[in-house]
Amino acid sequence: MKNGADSLRQELAQRVGGFCRDKELLECDGVIAACSGGPDSVALLLLLSDLIKDSAKPVRLFAIHINHNLRPGDCERDAELTASFCASLGVPLKTVDYDVARYAEDNRLSEETAGRVLRYEAFDTYAQELKESEGLMDIRIAVAHHKNDVAETMMMNLFRGAGLEGLVTPRARTGNIIRPLLCCSKSELTLMLKEEGIIYAVDATNLETDGTRNVWRNVLLPEVEKRTGVNPSGSLNRTYALIEEDLDYLAQEAEKAYADCLVMHGSGDSALRSLDCRKAAGLAPAMNSRVIRKLWLDTFGNLTDFEASNLKQCSKLIARGEAGGEVLLPMPFSRKAYRCGSYFFFCRDEETGGCARAIASDMGLAVAPVPVSIDITVPEKYGEDGMIAVKIPNTDLVIYIYLFENKGKLEYNNSSWFCPIGPAREGNLRLVNLAADPLNRVFRKAGATGSKKITRLFTDIKVPESARDSVLFAAVKGEDKILWIPGVGHAEGFTSELSRQRYGQSIGTGSGDILKITLERRQDGN
Repeated sequence: MKNGADSLRQELAQRVGGFCRDKELLECDGVIAACSGGPDSVALLLLLSDLIKDSAKPVRLFAIHINHNLRPGDCERDAELTASFCASLGVPLKTVDYDVARYAEDNRLSEETAGRVLRYEAFDTYAQELKESEGLMDIRIAVAHHKNDVAETMMMNLFRGAGLEGLVTPRARTGNIIRPLLCCSKSELTLMLKEEGIIYAVDATNLETDGTRNVWRNVLLPEVEKRTGVNPSGSLNRTYALIEEDLDYLAQEAEKAYADCLVMHGSGDSALRSLDCRKAAGLAPAMNSRVIRKLWLDTFGNLTDFEASNLKQCSKLIARGEAGGEVLLPMPFSRKAYRCGSYFFFCRDEETGGCARAIASDMGLAVAPVPVSIDITVPEKYGEDGMIAVKIPNTDLVIYIYLFENKGKLEYNNSSWFCPIGPAREGNLRLVNLAADPLNRVFRKAGATGSKKITRLFTDIKVPESARDSVLFAAVKGEDKILWIPGVGHAEGFTSELSRQRYGQSIGTGSGDILKITLERRQDGN
């Protein structure tokens, strides 16, 4: 670094350092700087090297260079220049080679898009390698976007009809991607490198007028400056800063609205997220759209290709009344928007049944995503000593079977049923669902005056149609009568002291052996 209080390198290092502190960009264990060998990325690596040397917190600095093999000769030169520069700073470098042209052709992408996809794939792969080899937990990827990129992107998105999010991009941090140079202009960075005598590569394609960004960079923005005498990059960055404040406020309010509308179905990694349609529909449009986008982001991990037209469809679906059953809307990448009752989900095409089962489970029903037919047999001993436990396939549910004498104090809960022992002794009592046993049986709840076919019952209590084949119930083999539906009630047997007394009266005795059947969730998955 050159001496002197007026060193541009020192000034920019201080500015970038303050920007990184304000945005908490370097609060991590390691940083991978993407370095193409061009002026922006060389300046980024230089300033990060200065900052990390002077940092109170130890942060490891690495570099990665991606060879796209699109410019024969120039690509090799850029790679050599990058390797030499990293060696002079003592920064470890990883170089990755891709055939971008082939990848673009195979995947029907533009070379620009293909290059971006492969770059970020390489970034993530290298970060994972360093986590495993160096024991670093939090690694961030630094890219060299600066004020001029902000101006170009803002104008490109403005003429595409973007909202606030499109105008305030790129952000200082997006996930594990950080942009420490958003406080610097292109001219400042190149002047610094000139003062320091640092050689960098020049990509001649950046000077062409092919492509939208190059047109804004090389034609339109210079023409605006020529005709107005105002540096458009400076003006647009001031606008960016003002809009960013408003956007941050809206984001905070949207988080609160999202938390209020969010419904979690299940727990742990398998939990599903949905929105309460009644609450979401009552939000102002600016909040409603952000809450929907947040659900998409939390469900799939990104907002890729979730467009304004998709957002509008989802908002309309949420706003409609609760009349009707399940509704599915196609979304990008074979994904679906799914609504049933007051719940709105996003899911992959093959997961719509899971959303329906989640709703049924929240209703107190026991559900399984596969056909189930489990014999309920009589234990050889009384009480817990003879207890039989059977896990329900593909669920966290376990059925426990106990043998009791029908006298003394018995414990009851919402998932327990004390049932007649006769069918079990005969080997005919079983826990099933319609997927395994499609007989359209009849259920007459104890104390009720009439009975209903199970399909009609599920319709009346609003079980999602996609979940009806999954609902578990107890029945006698070959008979059309259902004895117990967990979460709904029992036809025979009892589930409380009152129903126990009535059951004893109905069979003429209050004693004798009975079975206690309990369905419980095993949180450990065993």
